[in-house]
Amino acid sequence: MTVQPKRVLLVDDEEKLLASIARRMKVLGLEPLTATNGISAIEIAMRNSIDMAIVDLQMPDMNGLVTITKLKEIKPDLKTVLLTGHGNDKVKQATESLNTLYFEKEEMGDFWRFIKGLDTNGKVVVIRPSASNGGTSGASGGGSASSIEIHSQRDFAGTSYPQTSPTTPVDRAGIDTPLRIFGETAAMRELRKGIERVTPLDCPVMLQGENGTGKERIARHIHSRSRHHGQRFLTVDCENLGSDQFVRQLIGYGQNDLYEAIRSQSGMFGAGQVGSLFFDRVEAMPLAMQAQLVGIIDAIDRSKADGGQNTATDIRILAATEIDLNERVIAGKFDPALYDRLTFFKFVIPPLRQRKDDIPLLCSFYLRQFNDEFKKPVESIDPNVIEILSAYPFPGNVSELSDIIERAVILADGTTIEKRHLPERFLKTGVDAIALPEDLSTLAQLENQYILKVLDITGGNKSKSAEILGISRAALWRKLKNIKADAAPSPESIPQP
Repeated sequence: MTVQPKRVLLVDDEEKLLASIARRMKVLGLEPLTATNGISAIEIAMRNSIDMAIVDLQMPDMNGLVTITKLKEIKPDLKTVLLTGHGNDKVKQATESLNTLYFEKEEMGDFWRFIKGLDTNGKVVVIRPSASNGGTSGASGGGSASSIEIHSQRDFAGTSYPQTSPTTPVDRAGIDTPLRIFGETAAMRELRKGIERVTPLDCPVMLQGENGTGKERIARHIHSRSRHHGQRFLTVDCENLGSDQFVRQLIGYGQNDLYEAIRSQSGMFGAGQVGSLFFDRVEAMPLAMQAQLVGIIDAIDRSKADGGQNTATDIRILAATEIDLNERVIAGKFDPALYDRLTFFKFVIPPLRQRKDDIPLLCSFYLRQFNDEFKKPVESIDPNVIEILSAYPFPGNVSELSDIIERAVILADGTTIEKRHLPERFLKTGVDAIALPEDLSTLAQLENQYILKVLDITGGNKSKSAEILGISRAALWRKLKNIKADAAPSPESIPQP
């Protein structure tokens, strides 16, 4: 008898996040139905049989709590989950009354562990952040994001949970290790040194880099190693946030004086909710909103100076941009006052095409990550695949590489990722259809010739050569070892006596 996949209704007005969650759920064997607002969700629920609804809190017209209430009127036994980027005690109480679980968007790892706890009988293992007070956590307890507990015998929309022992704390250190984030090339090692120097400070940090270079990952790294690590890391998408909504969410509704709003701990400044505020794609922020942000930053600084240190007003500002903002300032398209405040420290993240020696290392990390995630036995990546990826320009940078390895792990039917597991654009190139002269050198041969030329110029100084080549000394040693191996004569070429 064929087991029908569980049908999950996903409701979120952020279409990119919605598509991402739906894609991952398909991989996990679930059948997602999607809606971008509460009204559409209700219409889908009336027409379809669904096993669970996962609803975002912040949506126009009808918020997530109202949507869940309406869905439960249609299907009283429906299992429901609330996703929120702005959780507070009132939200927790509301989810309790609705017999609904909730997860913070910045802790999606907990959410996915919950989804993977769904079993074939429609039961779930509830995975929640453990209580911060050290006591026994309830089903809606807030608290530390560094560990989880599995709660058993809890009723969730009429379903009992199997008896399960608490899990051990989740080791997040291995997920975002500095080596994984920064790599080992000279440019990234210097970036890492600079980041580590400013991490303990409270000053603003600007991260500049192309799309997909890992700006948010580095921002989270800064947050996780700062004294704010026990508080929330909140991302503000400057491209999709209206000016009025921006101020209301930051300082609270009905507030006019920025300083008094922050001192009174309203909005996102209330109850120490936020430790680091990350403004992504800050170049997309309208000029009017830029002036408001200057006022907010100044109000935070004034609050700290007036005794706000170590209170809810003690917030660190981080920002990211894909362009050189100084050019926007010169063109009159970016507020120079905001530029000065955000670029107290500025770091430029090089694109992946400029640090290709990191590609094998990153491939290894992503292989382990997706192996664990999808429970696959893939042990290695064919060297030909690494060579193909190393020759690719990666317009999508590290994010694109991650997607490629994720897809390959899913498709792999053995223990090795091969060329056939790569996207179609890698499977056939224009070279296949062109008759080329036989004496053309390969890219690897040209690289070897260039390395030897640099060594000759530097008189064999490997440290200086590595610096000129833009790679680490260890990477240079590996390449020289390969050159030596390639130059060794084969047994067939040795004259026989």
